Amino acid sequence: MMNNALPRFNHSNYLKQQEKYILEKKSSGLGFYILSYILTMVAAQYLFLQFFLSYSQDNIYISNIPMFLINIFTSVFSAFIPGLFYFLISKSNISETISVKYVKQNILWPIVFMGMATAMVANYATDILQQNFSIFGIENTKVMSESTNTFFENILYFVSTAIVPAFAEEFAFRGIIMGTLRKYGDVFAIITSSVMFGIMHGNIVQIPFAFILGLVFAYIDCKTNSIIPSIIIHFINNFYSVMMDILRNSGDLNDRKTTSFYFLIISVFCILGIISFLYLINKDKNFFKLPQKSSFQYEYAKVLTLKDKIKAFLINPGIILVSVLLLYETISNIGVI
Repeated sequence: MMNNALPRFNHSNYLKQQEKYILEKKSSGLGFYILSYILTMVAAQYLFLQFFLSYSQDNIYISNIPMFLINIFTSVFSAFIPGLFYFLISKSNISETISVKYVKQNILWPIVFMGMATAMVANYATDILQQNFSIFGIENTKVMSESTNTFFENILYFVSTAIVPAFAEEFAFRGIIMGTLRKYGDVFAIITSSVMFGIMHGNIVQIPFAFILGLVFAYIDCKTNSIIPSIIIHFINNFYSVMMDILRNSGDLNDRKTTSFYFLIISVFCILGIISFLYLINKDKNFFKLPQKSSFQYEYAKVLTLKDKIKAFLINPGIILVSVLLLYETISNIGVI
Protein backbone atom coordinates (compact mmCIF):
# COMPACT_ATOMS: atom_id res chain seq x y z
CA MET A 1 0.00 0.00 0.00
CA MET A 2 1.42 3.38 -1.04
CA ASN A 3 2.10 5.98 1.57
CA ASN A 4 0.56 9.22 0.27
CA ALA A 5 1.28 11.21 3.43
CA LEU A 6 2.74 14.67 2.79
CA PRO A 7 6.27 15.34 4.09
CA ARG A 8 6.28 16.89 7.54
CA PHE A 9 6.74 20.65 7.53
CA ASN A 10 10.02 21.66 9.20
CA HIS A 11 9.19 24.95 10.88
CA SER A 12 12.72 25.45 12.26
CA ASN A 13 14.32 25.02 8.84
CA TYR A 14 11.76 27.37 7.29
CA LEU A 15 12.57 30.07 9.85
CA LYS A 16 16.28 29.57 9.23
CA GLN A 17 15.89 30.02 5.47
CA GLN A 18 13.71 33.08 5.93
CA GLU A 19 16.14 34.72 8.34
CA LYS A 20 19.06 33.87 6.05
CA TYR A 21 17.26 35.39 3.05
CA ILE A 22 16.44 38.59 4.94
CA LEU A 23 20.02 38.92 6.23
CA GLU A 24 21.51 38.31 2.77
CA LYS A 25 19.21 40.98 1.33
CA LYS A 26 20.06 43.43 4.10
CA SER A 27 23.80 42.71 3.79
CA SER A 28 23.70 43.13 0.02
CA GLY A 29 22.07 46.53 0.53
CA LEU A 30 24.89 47.49 2.89
CA GLY A 31 27.40 46.29 0.30
CA PHE A 32 25.86 48.57 -2.31
CA TYR A 33 25.87 51.39 0.26
CA ILE A 34 29.64 50.94 0.67
CA LEU A 35 29.99 50.81 -3.12
CA SER A 36 28.04 54.07 -3.43
CA TYR A 37 30.29 55.48 -0.67
CA ILE A 38 33.35 54.68 -2.82
CA LEU A 39 31.85 55.89 -6.10
CA THR A 40 30.63 59.12 -4.49
CA MET A 41 34.11 59.64 -3.07
CA VAL A 42 35.72 59.22 -6.50
CA ALA A 43 33.12 61.39 -8.26
CA ALA A 44 33.22 64.14 -5.61
CA GLN A 45 37.01 64.20 -5.63
CA TYR A 46 37.05 64.51 -9.43
CA LEU A 47 34.41 67.27 -9.51
CA PHE A 48 35.97 69.32 -6.72
CA LEU A 49 39.41 68.88 -8.29
CA GLN A 50 38.10 70.15 -11.64
CA PHE A 51 36.51 73.10 -9.87
CA PHE A 52 39.77 74.14 -8.19
CA LEU A 53 41.81 73.48 -11.33
CA SER A 54 39.54 75.81 -13.29
CA TYR A 55 40.69 78.61 -10.95
CA SER A 56 44.33 77.53 -10.89
CA GLN A 57 46.68 79.87 -12.72
CA ASP A 58 48.65 77.24 -14.59
CA ASN A 59 45.78 74.69 -14.67
CA ILE A 60 48.30 71.96 -13.79
CA TYR A 61 49.65 72.51 -10.29
CA ILE A 62 47.30 72.62 -7.36
CA SER A 63 48.58 73.53 -3.88
CA ASN A 64 48.03 71.83 -0.54
CA ILE A 65 45.20 74.13 0.56
CA PRO A 66 42.77 73.22 -2.25
CA MET A 67 43.71 69.55 -1.85
CA PHE A 68 42.84 69.62 1.86
CA LEU A 69 39.55 71.35 1.04
CA ILE A 70 38.84 68.68 -1.57
CA ASN A 71 39.51 65.97 1.03
CA ILE A 72 37.12 67.65 3.48
CA PHE A 73 34.28 68.04 0.99
CA THR A 74 34.84 64.55 -0.42
CA SER A 75 34.73 62.87 3.01
CA VAL A 76 31.52 64.65 3.96
CA PHE A 77 29.74 63.98 0.66
CA SER A 78 30.80 60.34 0.37
CA ALA A 79 29.62 59.37 3.85
CA PHE A 80 26.46 61.40 4.34
CA ILE A 81 24.84 61.66 0.88
CA PRO A 82 24.83 57.88 0.16
CA GLY A 83 23.85 57.37 3.81
CA LEU A 84 20.75 59.52 3.48
CA PHE A 85 19.79 57.67 0.27
CA TYR A 86 20.33 54.36 2.08
CA PHE A 87 17.83 55.33 4.77
CA LEU A 88 15.32 56.48 2.16
CA ILE A 89 15.62 53.33 0.01
CA SER A 90 15.73 50.85 2.90
CA LYS A 91 13.02 52.76 4.78
CA SER A 92 15.10 52.46 7.93
CA ASN A 93 14.77 54.83 10.85
CA ILE A 94 17.93 56.86 11.52
CA SER A 95 17.31 57.17 15.26
CA GLU A 96 16.72 53.41 15.59
CA THR A 97 19.88 52.59 13.61
CA ILE A 98 22.34 55.17 14.92
CA SER A 99 22.41 55.84 18.63
CA VAL A 100 23.95 59.05 19.97
CA LYS A 101 22.95 58.31 23.55
CA TYR A 102 24.69 60.37 26.24
CA VAL A 103 27.45 58.43 28.03
CA LYS A 104 28.24 59.35 31.64
CA GLN A 105 31.61 61.04 32.06
CA ASN A 106 32.87 58.52 34.62
CA ILE A 107 32.33 55.78 32.02
CA LEU A 108 33.14 57.69 28.83
CA TRP A 109 36.69 58.81 29.60
CA PRO A 110 37.97 55.50 31.02
CA ILE A 111 36.61 53.83 27.87
CA VAL A 112 38.28 56.48 25.70
CA PHE A 113 41.64 55.98 27.45
CA MET A 114 41.39 52.21 27.04
CA GLY A 115 40.53 52.64 23.36
CA MET A 116 43.49 54.94 22.86
CA ALA A 117 45.82 52.49 24.62
CA THR A 118 44.75 49.82 22.13
CA ALA A 119 45.15 52.28 19.26
CA MET A 120 48.68 53.19 20.38
CA VAL A 121 49.73 49.54 20.53
CA ALA A 122 48.16 48.96 17.10
CA ASN A 123 49.95 52.06 15.76
CA TYR A 124 53.27 50.75 16.98
CA ALA A 125 52.64 47.28 15.55
CA THR A 126 51.68 48.85 12.21
CA ASP A 127 54.89 50.90 12.11
CA ILE A 128 56.94 47.74 12.70
CA LEU A 129 54.97 45.92 9.99
CA GLN A 130 55.50 48.72 7.48
CA GLN A 131 59.23 48.91 8.18
CA ASN A 132 59.67 45.17 7.62
CA PHE A 133 57.65 44.69 4.44
CA SER A 134 60.90 44.90 2.47
CA ILE A 135 61.89 41.50 3.91
CA PHE A 136 59.17 39.98 1.73
CA GLY A 137 60.18 42.06 -1.28
CA ILE A 138 57.09 44.28 -1.22
CA GLU A 139 56.18 47.80 -0.18
CA ASN A 140 53.04 49.83 0.30
CA THR A 141 52.84 52.48 -2.41
CA LYS A 142 49.90 54.40 -0.94
CA VAL A 143 51.21 57.49 0.88
CA MET A 144 49.52 58.03 4.24
CA SER A 145 51.09 61.32 5.36
CA GLU A 146 51.04 64.89 4.08
CA SER A 147 53.64 67.64 3.86
CA THR A 148 52.50 71.02 5.19
CA ASN A 149 54.34 74.35 5.13
CA THR A 150 52.13 77.01 6.73
CA PHE A 151 49.94 77.38 9.81
CA PHE A 152 46.78 77.52 7.69
CA GLU A 153 47.78 74.32 5.89
CA ASN A 154 48.28 72.64 9.26
CA ILE A 155 44.77 73.70 10.32
CA LEU A 156 43.23 72.32 7.14
CA TYR A 157 45.28 69.12 7.47
CA PHE A 158 43.96 68.79 11.02
CA VAL A 159 40.34 69.27 9.91
CA SER A 160 40.58 66.98 6.87
CA THR A 161 42.41 64.16 8.65
CA ALA A 162 41.39 64.33 12.33
CA ILE A 163 37.93 65.89 12.55
CA VAL A 164 36.01 65.02 9.37
CA PRO A 165 36.93 61.29 9.13
CA ALA A 166 36.07 60.78 12.82
CA PHE A 167 32.49 61.84 12.15
CA ALA A 168 32.09 60.60 8.55
CA GLU A 169 33.60 57.13 9.01
CA GLU A 170 31.88 56.51 12.34
CA PHE A 171 28.55 57.56 10.79
CA ALA A 172 29.11 55.06 7.98
CA PHE A 173 30.64 52.05 9.73
CA ARG A 174 29.61 52.12 13.38
CA GLY A 175 26.43 54.04 12.57
CA ILE A 176 24.80 52.68 9.42
CA ILE A 177 26.58 49.33 8.96
CA MET A 178 26.95 48.17 12.55
CA GLY A 179 23.70 49.79 13.65
CA THR A 180 21.81 47.90 10.95
CA LEU A 181 23.47 44.57 11.74
CA ARG A 182 23.01 44.79 15.53
CA LYS A 183 19.49 43.47 15.01
CA TYR A 184 21.18 40.13 14.35
CA GLY A 185 23.44 40.20 17.41
CA ASP A 186 26.21 42.43 18.75
CA VAL A 187 29.08 39.97 18.27
CA PHE A 188 28.07 39.44 14.64
CA ALA A 189 27.73 43.20 14.05
CA ILE A 190 31.11 43.92 15.68
CA ILE A 191 32.97 41.36 13.53
CA THR A 192 31.37 42.14 10.18
CA SER A 193 31.47 45.94 10.47
CA SER A 194 35.15 45.72 11.47
CA VAL A 195 36.00 43.53 8.48
CA MET A 196 34.43 46.08 6.12
CA PHE A 197 36.09 48.97 7.96
CA GLY A 198 39.45 47.24 7.53
CA ILE A 199 39.28 46.47 3.82
CA MET A 200 37.74 49.90 3.13
CA HIS A 201 41.16 51.46 3.78
CA GLY A 202 42.50 49.81 0.64
CA ASN A 203 46.15 49.30 1.57
CA ILE A 204 48.04 46.42 3.13
CA VAL A 205 49.45 48.52 5.99
CA GLN A 206 46.19 49.98 7.27
CA ILE A 207 43.88 46.97 6.83
CA PRO A 208 44.99 45.00 9.93
CA PHE A 209 45.31 48.22 11.96
CA ALA A 210 41.84 49.44 10.91
CA PHE A 211 40.33 46.01 11.57
CA ILE A 212 41.67 45.95 15.15
CA LEU A 213 40.52 49.50 15.79
CA GLY A 214 37.18 48.64 14.19
CA LEU A 215 36.72 45.83 16.73
CA VAL A 216 37.53 48.23 19.59
CA PHE A 217 35.29 51.01 18.28
CA ALA A 218 32.41 48.62 17.59
CA TYR A 219 32.66 46.86 20.96
CA ILE A 220 32.74 50.16 22.86
CA ASP A 221 29.76 51.51 20.95
CA CYS A 222 27.76 48.33 21.56
CA LYS A 223 28.64 48.44 25.23
CA THR A 224 27.52 52.07 25.62
CA ASN A 225 24.76 52.00 22.94
CA SER A 226 26.26 55.17 21.48
CA ILE A 227 28.67 56.10 18.67
CA ILE A 228 29.98 59.05 20.69
CA PRO A 229 32.89 57.11 22.31
CA SER A 230 34.20 55.82 18.97
CA ILE A 231 33.99 59.29 17.43
CA ILE A 232 36.11 60.68 20.27
CA ILE A 233 38.71 57.87 20.12
CA HIS A 234 38.83 58.06 16.31
CA PHE A 235 39.41 61.81 16.52
CA ILE A 236 42.16 61.59 19.17
CA ASN A 237 43.95 58.81 17.28
CA ASN A 238 43.87 60.76 14.00
CA PHE A 239 44.90 63.94 15.81
CA TYR A 240 47.92 62.11 17.21
CA SER A 241 48.89 60.99 13.68
CA VAL A 242 48.51 64.53 12.32
CA MET A 243 50.66 65.99 15.09
CA MET A 244 53.40 63.42 14.48
CA ASP A 245 53.39 64.27 10.76
CA ILE A 246 53.58 68.01 11.49
CA LEU A 247 56.46 67.50 13.93
CA ARG A 248 58.39 65.39 11.42
CA ASN A 249 57.85 67.91 8.62
CA SER A 250 58.63 70.98 10.72
CA GLY A 251 62.21 70.00 11.44
CA ASP A 252 61.89 71.47 14.95
CA LEU A 253 62.66 68.07 16.47
CA ASN A 254 65.43 65.75 15.39
CA ASP A 255 64.80 62.02 14.86
CA ARG A 256 65.87 61.16 18.40
CA LYS A 257 63.52 63.70 20.02
CA THR A 258 60.65 62.72 17.71
CA THR A 259 61.12 59.05 18.62
CA SER A 260 61.26 59.91 22.33
CA PHE A 261 58.05 61.93 22.03
CA TYR A 262 56.45 59.05 20.11
CA PHE A 263 57.20 56.54 22.87
CA LEU A 264 56.19 59.03 25.58
CA ILE A 265 52.71 59.40 24.07
CA ILE A 266 52.36 55.62 23.70
CA SER A 267 53.45 55.08 27.32
CA VAL A 268 51.07 57.73 28.71
CA PHE A 269 48.04 56.28 26.93
CA CYS A 270 48.98 52.70 27.87
CA ILE A 271 49.27 53.68 31.55
CA LEU A 272 45.95 55.57 31.40
CA GLY A 273 44.40 52.55 29.67
CA ILE A 274 45.55 50.13 32.39
CA ILE A 275 44.34 52.47 35.15
CA SER A 276 40.99 52.84 33.37
CA PHE A 277 40.63 49.07 32.99
CA LEU A 278 41.26 48.53 36.71
CA TYR A 279 38.85 51.33 37.58
CA LEU A 280 36.01 49.89 35.46
CA ILE A 281 36.59 46.32 36.68
CA ASN A 282 36.55 47.52 40.28
CA LYS A 283 33.35 49.45 39.56
CA ASP A 284 31.60 46.44 37.98
CA LYS A 285 33.17 42.99 37.55
CA ASN A 286 30.84 42.28 34.61
CA PHE A 287 31.41 45.66 32.97
CA PHE A 288 33.10 44.27 29.86
CA LYS A 289 30.46 41.63 29.15
CA LEU A 290 28.11 42.51 26.34
CA PRO A 291 24.42 42.13 27.22
CA GLN A 292 22.85 38.91 25.96
CA LYS A 293 20.27 40.96 24.13
CA SER A 294 20.56 44.67 23.47
CA SER A 295 17.77 47.11 22.70
CA PHE A 296 18.76 46.78 19.02
CA GLN A 297 17.97 43.06 18.84
CA TYR A 298 14.34 42.29 18.07
CA GLU A 299 13.04 39.16 16.36
CA TYR A 300 16.00 38.84 13.98
CA ALA A 301 18.52 36.81 16.00
CA LYS A 302 16.55 33.66 16.87
CA VAL A 303 17.58 30.84 14.53
CA LEU A 304 20.86 31.47 12.67
CA THR A 305 24.17 30.66 14.35
CA LEU A 306 27.06 33.15 14.27
CA LYS A 307 28.68 31.09 11.50
CA ASP A 308 25.43 31.15 9.48
CA LYS A 309 25.15 34.92 9.90
CA ILE A 310 28.72 35.62 8.81
CA LYS A 311 28.28 33.36 5.78
CA ALA A 312 25.03 35.11 4.84
CA PHE A 313 26.70 38.49 5.27
CA LEU A 314 29.67 37.64 3.04
CA ILE A 315 27.93 35.67 0.28
CA ASN A 316 25.60 38.08 -1.52
CA PRO A 317 25.96 40.33 -4.59
CA GLY A 318 26.56 43.65 -2.79
CA ILE A 319 29.26 42.48 -0.37
CA ILE A 320 31.02 40.30 -2.97
CA LEU A 321 31.14 43.17 -5.49
CA VAL A 322 32.49 45.78 -3.08
CA SER A 323 34.94 43.30 -1.50
CA VAL A 324 36.44 42.40 -4.89
CA LEU A 325 36.79 46.11 -5.73
CA LEU A 326 38.48 46.93 -2.41
CA LEU A 327 40.80 43.91 -2.52
CA TYR A 328 41.79 44.90 -6.07
CA GLU A 329 42.65 48.38 -4.78
CA THR A 330 44.70 46.85 -1.97
CA ILE A 331 46.66 44.63 -4.37
CA SER A 332 47.23 47.54 -6.77
CA ASN A 333 48.80 49.52 -3.90
CA ILE A 334 51.42 46.83 -3.30
CA GLY A 335 54.72 47.49 -5.03
CA VAL A 336 57.42 44.92 -5.70
CA ILE A 337 60.90 45.97 -4.56
